Amino acid sequence: MHIKNIIKACGIHLRKYIAPRDMPYALAAILLGFLNHFLYQLSGRSAFIALICPINESVWEHLKLLFFPILFVSAAQYLRYRPEAVRFFYHRFLAAICAVGATIVVFYTYTGMIGRNFLVMDILTFVFSIFSAFAADAYFCRRCTRRTSQAATFSLWILVSLCYFVFTCFPPDIPLFFSAQG
Repeated sequence: MHIKNIIKACGIHLRKYIAPRDMPYALAAILLGFLNHFLYQLSGRSAFIALICPINESVWEHLKLLFFPILFVSAAQYLRYRPEAVRFFYHRFLAAICAVGATIVVFYTYTGMIGRNFLVMDILTFVFSIFSAFAADAYFCRRCTRRTSQAATFSLWILVSLCYFVFTCFPPDIPLFFSAQG
């Protein structure tokens, strides 16, 4: 069945929430996230790949499946369409943070209610969070007129990326960083 028919059958009208030219990038972020899930193992446990791909089954590591694919597809989209850079990357950063927040809220809510996690629910949470990010981006583009500096915008991306790098190497002793398998 064609993906458009599946989405239509579910009663989800994504065009209402996501800009049509963003949809291929949302789907690319989903695909990239799926691929990134296995890239660390396929790379022979490369230290460089460990910085942007999950190295264990913790929620924190799996948030990389959202953040970095959104960053990478945003860079590709910027190169293709050349929107105003600071505004584009600021809105996309806010959208990536919304996706991370949505994942944390949905994952801990459903596992708290059920008592454990399920692979299918985890995948659906991931897909929901990516689509939420691009819907949030469309909202911010329409409604947010706040100006931000180039330095602040790109510093936010760098700061969060550095947090992923540091906490991959030195994870705090809190549940967000605990691996489900170890």
